[in-house]
Amino acid sequence: MKIELYRDEASDATLNAQRNLSWRTHFVDADTLRFHKSRVMSSHVTDGGLLFAVVTSDSLNFENTRRGFRFAIFDVFGTCLQRPELEQAFRTRHQATKAMWAALGETDAHAVTVAGIAQAERNFARDIAELRQAMAAHFKTDAA
Repeated sequence: MKIELYRDEASDATLNAQRNLSWRTHFVDADTLRFHKSRVMSSHVTDGGLLFAVVTSDSLNFENTRRGFRFAIFDVFGTCLQRPELEQAFRTRHQATKAMWAALGETDAHAVTVAGIAQAERNFARDIAELRQAMAAHFKTDAA
């Protein structure tokens, strides 16, 4: 898996979000959007491709009789950094978009990415160590 910076992939907000987040998170997959009765209203590549943000229109109840707007911000690994809860949904798209830009303005994309890289390195090292142990146990040999 090659980790790439986010980039504009399409002019359609949903397609742009799906192409950018496809291997990183299921957040905007068609099935996820359908299950949660959500729609992507806008998508944004920010901070030189280190962050990706979306504004969504979401069902606020099971019957889908009330809707609200929320944003979500993702790091380059697809980790959701910030997203208001359903109870904190905004009444208008404009309010959600304004809040998203404010949150992005307070986010240090470089620091978030450096921390994400360090975590990914630790996770990968752990996974490799576990694979070595599994191989050694399976083949009754030193896989190192």
